[in-house]
Amino acid sequence: MTTLSHQTLRVRNTLASALNELKIPSDKRIPFLDGLRTLAILLVVNHHVAAAFDTDYGPTRYTNFPLTVNGWMGVDLFFVLSGFFIGSQLWKELARTRTVALGDFMLRRTLRIWPLYFFTYAVVIFTTPHFAAAQHYGWTDLVFLVNYLGHGVVLGGWSLSTEEQFYLLAPVLLLLFRRRSLRWFRWMLLGVWLTEITVRVAQYVHMAGGFRVKNAAAFGHLYYPFHTHSDGLIAGLLVANLVVVARLPGAPAWRGLLSRPWLVFAAGAAAFGACWKLQSETLNFTGLAIFFAAVVWWGIHGHSQWMSGRIFYLGSRLSFGMYLNHPYLIQPLTRLVLGSHAHPLVWAAPLVTVLAVCLSAALSLLTFCLVEHPFLLLRTVLLRRSLAAPLVAH
Repeated sequence: MTTLSHQTLRVRNTLASALNELKIPSDKRIPFLDGLRTLAILLVVNHHVAAAFDTDYGPTRYTNFPLTVNGWMGVDLFFVLSGFFIGSQLWKELARTRTVALGDFMLRRTLRIWPLYFFTYAVVIFTTPHFAAAQHYGWTDLVFLVNYLGHGVVLGGWSLSTEEQFYLLAPVLLLLFRRRSLRWFRWMLLGVWLTEITVRVAQYVHMAGGFRVKNAAAFGHLYYPFHTHSDGLIAGLLVANLVVVARLPGAPAWRGLLSRPWLVFAAGAAAFGACWKLQSETLNFTGLAIFFAAVVWWGIHGHSQWMSGRIFYLGSRLSFGMYLNHPYLIQPLTRLVLGSHAHPLVWAAPLVTVLAVCLSAALSLLTFCLVEHPFLLLRTVLLRRSLAAPLVAH
């Protein structure tokens, strides 16, 4: 009985700690970025619901709405935010210590992503054995190669494969060139970005038969691979680099120009429009990355209190769980809403979207408390260390 009481008390304390973390935001958070992450997951959920309706029942006014059709852009927003958050950690560490603790970095990312990711994988394998068998039991999920080889059972796992590849490459590159200045890294990233764009354009022209030719199949081949769809991650790294350098002692003169967030926002919007107009299939990722990077810069320089409500913080913390679980909710909720109707009602898709968001958030709250939070506590224990050394500009 005593052992059982101790275990019950431990579970209660863990749940209380998880709920407390969701209720009390960190002082280091940037509210505007919480809002962007919440917006990103809402765009993705809405897009997937509408796409499912369009496939099964044909287009409707709602599924053809531009923001719904292009809701896939939420993934690119996630990429920019990931690049910014990870880049901020890496650039600060490089400026402070002139190196990167690769083991600590990988431990942080592993205990943040893997627990819920592999929990989702296990649930899908055991609850949908026929689907799992058809997908070769999602072996590519286990090695994070879904974006190249397919056969994943974690729906949406291609983007997580892209991010895992980024988590491996980014710190390794910084570690290899750790003696270089932060300014040198900016030029290197711009070179990598230009190379990626060139490869994407060349691949599209080869498959489509021309730069101006519209070819949905060719675009599909460009959408998933890391080497043709990592613009957002690179842009996020660049923004983080500029932010970190601008806050170091002896910051360069360009800080004054970039401190005008409206100018940066306008330039980003213009770049997005130009890329979309020039050739959307090959340059839309570039335009979106520039625009979302400009929005991030605009938000953290004088507009960080926008979307500062607790609901955005909660949405931000639950967004990872929602991204993983929402694809499995769409078909059951659609059947529930439509019932015996052979054709979708006008309000069916919006209603399923609302229900999917609410149910997905509720499930994410549960998995955050029971799966994610215990490993985050473990991460805190394992990464506890002495106070950081002061930053050094270079």
